[in-house]
Amino acid sequence: MISVLSPHLTFADLITFFSLGKNPSLKFEKKLCEKFAVKYALTYSSGRAGLYHILKANNIKNKNVLITAYTCCVVTEAIIQSGNKIIFVDTNKGSFNSTMLENHINKYRADLAAVIITNLYGISSYEKLKYLADRKNFLVIIDNALSPGDILNAPKELYDYIFISSGVRKPFTTLGGGVVFANDWDKYKTLLDYTVSNRKNIKPSDKLKQFLFLFLFFLAFRKLIYPFTSFVRRRTDLLQPFFNEKNNDIYSTPPEYFFDMSSFQKRIGINQLEKIYDLLDRRKKISNLYYTLLSPHFNFVREYWKLDTPYSHVPFLHPQRDELQAYLLNKKIDTEKYFDYAVPNLEPYQGNEACLNVSAGFPNADHISNQIINLPVNVELNEKTIIKIVNEIIQFGKNPSVKFN
Repeated sequence: MISVLSPHLTFADLITFFSLGKNPSLKFEKKLCEKFAVKYALTYSSGRAGLYHILKANNIKNKNVLITAYTCCVVTEAIIQSGNKIIFVDTNKGSFNSTMLENHINKYRADLAAVIITNLYGISSYEKLKYLADRKNFLVIIDNALSPGDILNAPKELYDYIFISSGVRKPFTTLGGGVVFANDWDKYKTLLDYTVSNRKNIKPSDKLKQFLFLFLFFLAFRKLIYPFTSFVRRRTDLLQPFFNEKNNDIYSTPPEYFFDMSSFQKRIGINQLEKIYDLLDRRKKISNLYYTLLSPHFNFVREYWKLDTPYSHVPFLHPQRDELQAYLLNKKIDTEKYFDYAVPNLEPYQGNEACLNVSAGFPNADHISNQIINLPVNVELNEKTIIKIVNEIIQFGKNPSVKFN
């Protein structure tokens, strides 16, 4: 079975995971800043917890937050749970992101408190967002939850905060958790003060459960065990929250966000940072090979994708996505439908008074979510395996019943 994703966890990471010693918080945060060329960093239990803290720390409540309709619903959960309202923006045609913000900013400016720039799959569009550097009276927050390597490309004058997730399935992993970065001392101090004053200590019993649960992920993605992990994911709901968050309940109150990463997560994070550039470079090479092999056959690749990008996922589009997924699975190639939804279409957001324009219509986001399938991108892939995957996709397209639009 060719796994769709696989965290690059080695025996050295396993030893680090079980090591006991001093809390590595300050060392971890220092190394985060060094590797991503940002002045300040704070760690959290998740990426959404980081966003939640940003909004709460800056006293943003009952205000408007602008965000793309095609994003991870845990981000929109954090906005609503912090007591704020959402303004959705459609993605650009031929893009997984949105830069069409100006009209919405002007329309909702009176109560606009934050604009969240979403960079899905590691593909950014900063060059089209430079006008936000002249913003007035609202925060610019970059959501790089899937693409930490893109932090290095973000113009520092553009944003107030960047948050990332470091879950098991991300290019940079601490087996869960999240990080918020900032360059401005005042913005960082505001967030630090709120975080420290509200942070709770996790109970020893809960910490043990977390330790054992995360240890399972060391095993779940091993070559011999992954076929079983894939089977459980496809045939049961046991791993549904882990692989697709769209069924989450946005009304959970109060959100349990006030915990830090555990020390064993930070120890793994330090190990991961030592090889982060190698991991990102490997993802670039994998993505470039996919681009080279697929672009002659699928025009959308040249439109949506970029070369030399450390993809978090490889977002392939196909009008017969479900049939293609079943076909590839039969060939022992695992894929996933990650973000197979536009957030405004999810039931909890329909008729929700916290969503000011949920019925506006988002055709570009709908187009992507209805066709998205993520191809394998784990760093252990070699050229021969990627060629096999591409050849099977092309072979599927030769079926007379397949129609590509």
